[in-house]
Amino acid sequence: MSDTFTKDALQEFNTLHRGNLTRKDIIPRLLTAPDMAGEILRIHRTGLPPRCSTGWVTVDKHYTVAPGQWTLVTGIPGHGKSEWLDALIVNLAEAGDWHFAIYSPENFPQAQHAAKLIEKHLRKPFGRGPNERRSETELIDATAWMGLRFGFIEQSQEQPNDIDEILRNCWKWLRFYGETRKYRGIVLDPWNELEHQRPRDMSETEYISLTLAKLRRFARTMNCHIWVVAHPKILQRDRDGKRPIPTPYDISGSAHWFNKSDNCITIWRDVNADTQVVQVHVQKIRFKNIGRPGLVELRYDKVTGRYFDMSKPSPRTEWYREREPGED
Repeated sequence: MSDTFTKDALQEFNTLHRGNLTRKDIIPRLLTAPDMAGEILRIHRTGLPPRCSTGWVTVDKHYTVAPGQWTLVTGIPGHGKSEWLDALIVNLAEAGDWHFAIYSPENFPQAQHAAKLIEKHLRKPFGRGPNERRSETELIDATAWMGLRFGFIEQSQEQPNDIDEILRNCWKWLRFYGETRKYRGIVLDPWNELEHQRPRDMSETEYISLTLAKLRRFARTMNCHIWVVAHPKILQRDRDGKRPIPTPYDISGSAHWFNKSDNCITIWRDVNADTQVVQVHVQKIRFKNIGRPGLVELRYDKVTGRYFDMSKPSPRTEWYREREPGED
């Protein structure tokens, strides 16, 4: 530390204590507990910020959803991470006052994605088969229900589909349609479908760190929840032909996927077994009031695309359509 800096700091300190300046004038971004007394008292009286149930009792013990955070969802392609996330947002929309903006170019056309969500909401298959199908009246009502809760961001042919452009469109959508809703969510599925315009002098690790920090700021500023679906790198099979359970560290680019996220979830199933059991691995929870790391098993219903706690009776699943838990 230079003598000049020491003298300047001492002079500022003396000026502060003469009463000519306040602490905020010298260190404007420093907060002390008394500065936050009102907020601390509010938390004491009303509790920590609200969190929403996922719709699955067993999952709620490990993961719930709160505004101002973002969740990473990963898993091997074909294991059902997008299908599980769709089921989650339908549960949230049914149970609470939620509105969602969805950017999911893999689920194209958007009408087909909407049909999958309607199928989950009505708990009836969309297509023909031996099980009871939804009627056109039910479809019309469900479409109206979805219109109040879900919006789909299209890929732009004129603007780059990078994170800035997508968040800009999500901001417009949520401001226009979501102002009347208590909770708002954004789904980005998957990460690799975004256009990543990384500067030449910036490493991939630096780019991911800055971009994920941008997502976190957006979630906190807009008081919304963001889900990002990201594929892991190719994982080698073991002797039994199974691929290991991926972690955020297996996603291409950087360990920042784990470090920057508030919550990390991996969806995994044994593709070699004749079972509809899907594992939900909650691998990171930043705030303990949201949940805790752990493993939960859910049962997948091939007919409706919904997931159920293992303790609940199994719904009928006999249906001709070829659909697996990993259908993304």
